[in-house]
Amino acid sequence: MCVALGLQGCGISTSTVNLTSGPEPVELTMTPAIALSGGSMELKVTSPASDSIAIESLDGLDRYWGKGSTLSARLGSDFGDSVARVRYAPRENGRLFDVLKKPMKVVVCGKGGCRDYYHELPVKLPERNERSVAVTGGWNTAFTKRSVTGRDRLVLLKEALSHTVWNLQAEVATGRLSGRLQGFYGVDELGGSLDLSHEIKQMGDGMSYGLAMRLAATHADWLPTDRNPILTGGTAYRASIGPSIMIKGLTASSQLGIYTDGRSTLQEVSTFVSLNGGLTEVRTPVTVTLEKTFAFGGEPLIPRRRDALERLTLGLDLVRNFAIRLGMTTHRSAWPTEDNASDLRARETYYMIGGQYTLSW
Repeated sequence: MCVALGLQGCGISTSTVNLTSGPEPVELTMTPAIALSGGSMELKVTSPASDSIAIESLDGLDRYWGKGSTLSARLGSDFGDSVARVRYAPRENGRLFDVLKKPMKVVVCGKGGCRDYYHELPVKLPERNERSVAVTGGWNTAFTKRSVTGRDRLVLLKEALSHTVWNLQAEVATGRLSGRLQGFYGVDELGGSLDLSHEIKQMGDGMSYGLAMRLAATHADWLPTDRNPILTGGTAYRASIGPSIMIKGLTASSQLGIYTDGRSTLQEVSTFVSLNGGLTEVRTPVTVTLEKTFAFGGEPLIPRRRDALERLTLGLDLVRNFAIRLGMTTHRSAWPTEDNASDLRARETYYMIGGQYTLSW
């Protein structure tokens, strides 16, 4: 787990070696014993009889020097690299070679002159994730609070309940295309969405600009339409388009579009962020989806017909392919009344906890 998340603070180990077996010992200590790619390690050299100590890369690009019998330096995983680059662990005949040993020179100087010692800086390399498709299915228990208020804060509906929500998601992430199709089904609410993002221009370091499109539909039966005909239940549709930033497994987009519930058509602005750690260049045990939309219209100056949705879902792997799923959703709507004196307001908030299983290839 620590290696997958890139954390060096958990399970830290220390390696200590004696570079010479002579009467004047030279002790080298590395913490942690192996550096993670993109991380660093604390290196300490101790020689009681020395006046100065230096640590150098063989090409001389990196050099650390200090007076006295002890030298401490923090070495990055790019030690000795002339050009910054990301290395991945190769796999040969089913075996993963995930440790790169970088040679370094330790120069110890004293009254008798200088002596050179050679050692290796170990760096743990990540394995390149070749997966590009992931299919996830799961279930959640949703703890929901709903309310609908009318004129003079008249309560038309107020309830709290728990129910089961099933979800299914398919996602693809290639070099130039990212796509995500998902759906959910509950006792009185169901919906689905399709998100597509296509690369337009590469920016370097695996990042690119793209054009994103989103289509979504939601069907809700919990609104008390029998108590007030202004309330619009049934199915609502959304369609939007806008620029995106793409990294393999990660898409972020801001879009403009339209929202319609069959009675009125509104303008919509939205922000969407999706991270699938199973499809990123280096696999990580986390999936995150953030969605925020705001639709408005119905009045020329101050729009009174509004619909706002905020949703956050988080998946964290407990074991390989199985994750705990957490989520929070807030949905707020407002409808102007016929006398224009007040608005009908509906609010739905629910928290989810459940599990999900993923297949990827």
